[in-house]
Amino acid sequence: MKRTHVLIWLVLVGVAGACLAGCFGKPPPVERYLRVRLADAPCQNANLEQRAPLGFKPFKSLENLDKTAVLTARGPVLTPSLQFYWEGAPQDIVGQLVRQAIECRSAKYTPVDYQPRVTHAGVLTGQVTAFNVEETSGGRFVVALHLDLWTQNGRSKVANGDFSAYAPLEDFRAETVAHAASEAMGQIVPKILVWLDGTRDVLEKNNQVHRQ
Repeated sequence: MKRTHVLIWLVLVGVAGACLAGCFGKPPPVERYLRVRLADAPCQNANLEQRAPLGFKPFKSLENLDKTAVLTARGPVLTPSLQFYWEGAPQDIVGQLVRQAIECRSAKYTPVDYQPRVTHAGVLTGQVTAFNVEETSGGRFVVALHLDLWTQNGRSKVANGDFSAYAPLEDFRAETVAHAASEAMGQIVPKILVWLDGTRDVLEKNNQVHRQ
């Protein structure tokens, strides 16, 4: 009887050991945090007196994009990575880079924090609609953004624009994805600046109408 008990005990120990080995035998994947940056360019904001203050609201994103995990689209399904993460939520990353570009390169506007009781020349809002890897055509990184420009009181929409860009991926390593995201943002920013600077006259006309 004692021998039977000993054998049962050894079997249980073996099973428990196997389970523990399966759970803890392999270390978890190392988390990698990806940074997105625009190519360095000197700020061309010498004409600050001629630039109108643009109320800049924090960007939003679609609910499924509001996370720091890097997303990969496989057909119609988005899957979050368990290893690669952005250093912030996509709407914060994109918003920061767009604001930086306006500050440095816009000939018409200077971005300022939006405050409801402060008069701005206009108000800019945005929503990120894509910021992910796509396993398509060998792999690529996609960025898409919707922008709305409002009058100085933020009540009437003056203009809107949809912008998108993508950069190919040679592989799916962290460095490659971060570089592709930076490249895609570098493509989308000039389009935004051309669109935004082209709205100054129509914005002023709309503001005059609302002041009457």
